[in-house]
Amino acid sequence: MSNSHPDNRETASSRLKWQYLSHWYPLITLVRRDFKVRYARSVLGISWSFLLPLLSLILYTTVFATILKVRVGHEVNRGSFILFLLSGNLPFTAMAEGIMRGSASLTANRNLLKKVIFPAVVLPMVGVLSATVAELIGLTLLLLYAVASGVNLSLWILLLPLLIALRVVMTLGLAWLVSILTVFFSDFGHLLGLMITGWLFVTPIFYPANTIPLSLLPLFKLNPLFHLTTAYRAVILQGSNPFPGIFPVALFAAAAALTGLWFFRKMLDRAKDFI
Repeated sequence: MSNSHPDNRETASSRLKWQYLSHWYPLITLVRRDFKVRYARSVLGISWSFLLPLLSLILYTTVFATILKVRVGHEVNRGSFILFLLSGNLPFTAMAEGIMRGSASLTANRNLLKKVIFPAVVLPMVGVLSATVAELIGLTLLLLYAVASGVNLSLWILLLPLLIALRVVMTLGLAWLVSILTVFFSDFGHLLGLMITGWLFVTPIFYPANTIPLSLLPLFKLNPLFHLTTAYRAVILQGSNPFPGIFPVALFAAAAALTGLWFFRKMLDRAKDFI
């Protein structure tokens, strides 16, 4: 009996490893297909994935920094509103896009769900990862613009990948959750758009956190994106320690991912009957 235990553990480990790899292959394939389909009919093709963030940067700079001359005081080095705005808007946009695309991922891929061997769990992940690629491109341009504007990046910038990872985990959990809810409630997709818009206005993206009334500040701090955008700005613009604000973000991200994945796996078979 004792000689069988190592073999059993090795067999279970091999199955787990194969299952893990079998999920990554269709995920990468679908993400690649997503980029090709998105830009298939455009003249510049996939170049738009670089041009759109660049054009957005130029637009925001022209409107807010040059024409309106908006400033945010001590929140940003040299008072650059464009850096302040984009450092908060890029992660929020990636999260919003990942959630919205995740909500329609099951209904838009009915043919794949009919295949028994296809891992349905990767479908909501496709939009999340595609949005993350756009975020990475935007952040790269933002960092280049920040350096050109005279912002001195500190070693705290090395924590930026951690913040991106937390944002991705949080988005994945919510995408798994809403993908199932959208199947059962057809109007949920419309309501989700309103919810994300409301989430935008209670997150300090277009306004500094220090402008929030003190009486409302504890309520605003219940929003995980309050802490996430603050952490992004801390490492990118202020060269300061993002802790302890990362901890509530990590807690919410873990809870969202575990809850979303559990709910997705529990309700997937029932959801297939409605698709």
